[in-house]
Parts: sequence; structure tokens; C-alpha cells
Amino acid sequence: MNQFLDRRPRRRILPLLLLGIFVFLAAIGVGVAIESDSGPRGPKTYSPPAAIPAPGSVTGVDPDAESTSPALAGPLQLIRGARLVNGVAVGYPHSSVGAVSAAVEYWRQLGSTLEPDRAAAVARVVADADWSDAPDALAKGPSATRKALRLPASGQLDPGTSVTLNPVEYQVRSVGADSIQVLLLSTYTTSVPGTGMQTRMGVYPLDLVWSGGDWRIPAPSGASTTDYTSLVAEPGSAQASAKGWNELKR
Repeated sequence: MNQFLDRRPRRRILPLLLLGIFVFLAAIGVGVAIESDSGPRGPKTYSPPAAIPAPGSVTGVDPDAESTSPALAGPLQLIRGARLVNGVAVGYPHSSVGAVSAAVEYWRQLGSTLEPDRAAAVARVVADADWSDAPDALAKGPSATRKALRLPASGQLDPGTSVTLNPVEYQVRSVGADSIQVLLLSTYTTSVPGTGMQTRMGVYPLDLVWSGGDWRIPAPSGASTTDYTSLVAEPGSAQASAKGWNELKR
């Protein structure tokens, strides 16, 4: 059984090397595995594959600290971007609500593709202008995902092969006038013919800066060492609420 499907409990954060000097830690934490009908049920821990792109850099944050912004709590109605650029919704208001909405769209786009060219195209739209290597860096994510799932390194994939990242709850941290950190409690579903479907829960962080009239992903400043294991919870549960999670409404 490959590394991606290994369900044994682990307590580590998996480093993600995206490009040269840009070393990312997949700071999505250890999550709860929700298995399909073909596999075991019940809560299990897992280490997400290095394949999932982790744009942005999160450092010095204690996941157990009471740092959720008091200005943004409770159910949040997501805002649609004002326009589409290459299939990506952009044009969000300069507010915390706008930032969370942007983070949901950017993570959904980057985490739901197996095509390196598509990830690069998304990067050209959502990365800050100062991050010149963003397209090459984020294109590494789908390539690594293919490898983790034992799929062909390039070319067309069999029908029914897919990955889908779906944010369901949020919290915000480190809120500044022109910067914010958004954490998203999300499901990550993989579907591979012959292997079946697997859905797992994880915490997905994203730093954003206000630049060029929109929220954008800044160039990474280093690798994160933050473990978000303690923040994983069943969405909508009392435990999730106690951990600071709030519902995302579409």
C-alpha cells in the first residue's frame, strides 16, 4: 500500500519541496480520515501527501492559541469574485470576509487539479507580483499528486480520475490592514479507477496580502513548522466550534 493510502497514525508534518529555494511544509496538519464504503470506517489519523500544494508560509502560530479574529466569527456567507480570469474568480473586497472568500476559491482551484499547467495558470492569476516563480512552484503540486496516486506523470488520465478540495469551515488569524491568515477545515477527496474514492479531513492554511487591488498569495518567506493536528474536528460539531471553526455558507 502506498504512502498516500497508509492509514497508520502519524504525528508529523510532511515537508513539501515545490521549487529550489522555496521549501514548503504541507501545513495542512494531520486529519480525520472518512473512508468510502469500500474501506474501514471510524476516525483515523493520516499524513496528507506532499502532493497537495501549500501556497503561502505560516510561521510562529500556535494552533491552540485564542487568536481567532473577534471581528470575524460565526457563519460566513461567501462573496463571489467580481470577475473571472482564466476560470478563477477574482476581485474580492478589501475586508476579512473578502479574504476568506478569496482563500476558499484559491485553495479550491489549486487543490482540485491534477494538471500542472492548470496550477501554473491559477498561480499567474492569484500570486502576488513579487512571487515571480509562483507558476513553476505551484505546478509541482499536481505532478507530485500524480506520483503519490501512482498515475501517469503526464498526459490524459482515465475517466473518473480526480482530486477535489472542498473547504467547509474557517477561522482567521494574524489580521492586519493589508494581510491576513486564513485557516480552512476542508475535505480532500481522491478518486482513482480501480482504487476507489477516499475522503479525508485536514486544516489548510493560506496567507494573503492586499496587492494590486485584490487579495493575493505572497511569496513564501520560509517553511512552516506549525502542526495543525489539534485543530482537526468534525465540521458542525461542538468540538469544531470549541476549536474556533465557523461555518462557510455558499
